[in-house]
Amino acid sequence: PKPVAARADPAAAREPPPAAPQPSVAAADALREADAKVQAEMLFADGDMDDRAASRLRQAYVVVREYRHAARPDRKPGDRRDFAETLYWSAGVRTDPKTGKAEVAFDLNDAVTSFRAFADAFAANGALGSGEAVVESVQPFYVEPKLPFEVTMGDRLLVPVAAVNGTDGALAGARVSIDPVKGLDLAALEPFDLAAGARVRRLVALGVGDILGELPFVLHASAGGYADTVTRTLRVVPRGFPVELGEGGVLEPGAAVRVSVRIPATRVPGSVTAAVTVYPTPLANLTEALERLIREPSGCFEQTSSTTYPLVMAQQYFTSHQGVDPKLVERSRALLAKGYDRLTGFECKDRGYEWFGQNPGHEALTAYGLLEFVDMAKVHSVDPAMLDRTRAWLLAARDGQGGFKRERRALHTWIEDKDCSNAYITWALLAAGEKAEGLTREIAAVQAAAAASRNSYVIALGANVARLAGDAKAADALGATLAATQARDGHVEGATASIVGSGGEALQIETTALAILAWLPSPARAGNVEQGMQWLAEACKAGRYGSTQSTVLALRAILAYDAARSTPKAPGSLQLVVDGRNAGSAVPFGPDTQGAIKLTDIAELLDPGEHAIEVRMTGGSAMPCSVAVTYANEQPDSSDACKVSIAAELADREVAEGSVTEARVTVTNRQEDEVIPTPIAIVGIPGGLEVRHDQLKELVKAGRIAAYEVLGREVVLYWRSLKAGETVEVPISLTAAIPGTTTGPASRAYLYYTDEHKQWAKPMTVTIRPTA
Repeated sequence: PKPVAARADPAAAREPPPAAPQPSVAAADALREADAKVQAEMLFADGDMDDRAASRLRQAYVVVREYRHAARPDRKPGDRRDFAETLYWSAGVRTDPKTGKAEVAFDLNDAVTSFRAFADAFAANGALGSGEAVVESVQPFYVEPKLPFEVTMGDRLLVPVAAVNGTDGALAGARVSIDPVKGLDLAALEPFDLAAGARVRRLVALGVGDILGELPFVLHASAGGYADTVTRTLRVVPRGFPVELGEGGVLEPGAAVRVSVRIPATRVPGSVTAAVTVYPTPLANLTEALERLIREPSGCFEQTSSTTYPLVMAQQYFTSHQGVDPKLVERSRALLAKGYDRLTGFECKDRGYEWFGQNPGHEALTAYGLLEFVDMAKVHSVDPAMLDRTRAWLLAARDGQGGFKRERRALHTWIEDKDCSNAYITWALLAAGEKAEGLTREIAAVQAAAAASRNSYVIALGANVARLAGDAKAADALGATLAATQARDGHVEGATASIVGSGGEALQIETTALAILAWLPSPARAGNVEQGMQWLAEACKAGRYGSTQSTVLALRAILAYDAARSTPKAPGSLQLVVDGRNAGSAVPFGPDTQGAIKLTDIAELLDPGEHAIEVRMTGGSAMPCSVAVTYANEQPDSSDACKVSIAAELADREVAEGSVTEARVTVTNRQEDEVIPTPIAIVGIPGGLEVRHDQLKELVKAGRIAAYEVLGREVVLYWRSLKAGETVEVPISLTAAIPGTTTGPASRAYLYYTDEHKQWAKPMTVTIRPTA
C-alpha cells in the first residue's frame, strides 16, 4: 500500500487513486468456493483418477476466510478519520513451496503509530513456527488528541494534544485549532515552535454544557507547509440518575394510542430524550429489541444469547419475507457470526454450557443453548459435532425418573425449582428436534407436574411439551387451565417462579409468551391469543420486553403469531401529537414497510410538567407502538423492592495525572434470610480515569467476582449469587489519565432477572491535576 506519509505530504499535488472495491467476506468465500468447484469439475471430467487421487485434489481446494482493511474512497490527504484497529486477518495463507514466502496486501488506517503483524505457520513435515514484525506508519508532522471515551454534562477537562515534528528541521509557528461545536466551550491555543524531531504537549480547556450525543471533535494543525486534520468523537451523557418512562399499545385504523408523561422540575436541563416507534412487522420488533439489548451487559452466555437469538430469528424472517433491506440482512449476518463465535467460547471443558464457561455445565442453560444453536443452524453454519455432543451431554443428564440432574457447585435459581427445570429442559429438547419417543418418561413427568401445579409458568411449559409430543388432548386441557388464569388485560396470572427466577413484569411476559405458543394451534383459543398479543404489545418498553429471557420468549411468540395469522398491512399514515398539537408532518407507510417507523423527535417539546403524547393512524392496519421518554434526575430514584444495595466512592477526590487511585465498591444482599441469584453491579467511572484490566482479572481469579466487562466507562461486575445478608467489597484500580474535573454515571445494582428494580449510588467525581 502507498505509505500514509505520502498521502499527508503537501507536495503531493494529486490525491491517491481510490481503493479498488472489495467483496464482502461472504462474497469472497462464495467466489473462492465457486472457482474451486469449477476447477475440480474440469479436472475430474475425464474420470481417469482413482478415488485416492481425487480426494487429494479436493483437499487442495479450500475456502479460506480473509479480511483486509480498505481505505475509504473519499480519503483525502491530511484528513485522518479512519482508526480501524485490525488491518488484516486470514485463516490460511499458502506460501511459495520453493521460497517459503507469501505476500498479503492491505491498506493502513489513518493512525500515526506502530502496527504489529503476527504469523503462525507449519511445514509439510509438521514443524511449527511463528514470527512477528512491526509496520511503522509515519508523517512528517501531525497532532493527536487524547479524549476520554465518554464525558458527562458539566465536566471540565484539560484535553492533552500532542504535536509531533518528524522532520530533521525546526517548524516555526505551529497552529492548532478545533472546530466549534454547540454545547462545548473550547479554549484557543497560542502558536508554538517545534524543534527538529520534537514532540510537545499542549492542554486544551474544554467545558461540556447542556448537550447530549456523539459530538465531532475535529482538530486542524499546520506548521512549516505541513498540515494535518484529525477527527475524533466525543460522547456526552446526562449527569445524575437516569429515569425511563415507557409504555406500549396497539394502533388501530382511525384510532390513537395515548400516553401521559410527567417531566419533573428536578430533571437535568437538556437531558430529556424521546422515542416514539411503530412496529409494522415482527422484523421491526426484532431490530428494535436487538438495538436495546446490545446496550445492556453481555458478559455471560445467556446475556450474549440475548443479542444473538434475535439475530437468529431475524435471519429466519429474512428467508420467508420479501422487501427486506439488503444492508440490514448483511449487518445481521455479520453480527450473528460474531455472536456464534463468542457463544461457543462458553462451552465447558467437560461439555455442556455454563454462564462463564466453568465446569460443571448447567443442564437448563445447556438446554437453552441447544435450542438456540439448532435454530441458528437453519440460517448460519453451526458445528454439527458441537451440536451432537451438547445434545448427548444433556440427554446423559437425565436422572432415570423422568427428570434431570441438577449438579452445580453454586446455588442458582435456574435449578431451584425442579418442576420448572424439568419442564424447561424437556420443552427445549423437543423444540430442538428431539423425538418424543426418546423422552416418553420425561414427557409424562412434565405433564403430571403441570396438571398438579399451581404455577402457570409450569402449566404453560407442560402445554407446549404436550403439543410438541403430539398429545393434543393433554395440550388442550392444560391450555384451558391457562385460559382460566388470563387477566382481562390479556396477561396470564398465577406464575410463581420461572426457570431463571424472574419476577414482576419479566415473569408475566415469559408466562404469557409461552401460553400464546401453546394456544396458537388451537382454534378454540383464538380469542386468548389475540388478548395475549395485545398485552405483549403494551408490555413493550422501547423495543425491549423485560429481561433477556422474557424478550426472547416474547419475540418467539410474535414470530409464531405472524407465521400463523399475519395478513398484509394496508397503506396509511401516522401522525404524532403532543399536547393537542401536531409534532412534525404525517409519516406514510405501505404494505412493503418492514422496519421500525420512528416518528419525530419531541424532546424539545417536553418541558417540566404533564404532557399528553398521542400516535394517530389514518388508514393502515393494527400495529404495535411504543413511547419511551428518558431524562436524568439529580435525585436518586431507587426501588425499595430491589434486594441488593450498592455503595461506591473514590479513595481520592483529587489526584495527580498519571497516578493510581481506586473506586471502592460495596454490594450487599439486603435479604437476611434469602440467597439472591445473579446480582449485577454497574459502576460508573469518571471520564478522566481509566480502568486497570489486569487488576480486574485478579479479582476473578481470587473469586471476589464471577466475571467482569467494561462498557465504555462503566465496569460491570457479576456474581452467580450472594448468601443471605452477604456483603462483598470490591476495589477497582484506576489510572488518572486526563486532567480536569469529571463525573461518572450513577452506579447501580440489581438482580439480572428483575432489572426493573434497581438501587442507585451517588455519581463519583474526581479532579485530576495536570503534570508538567
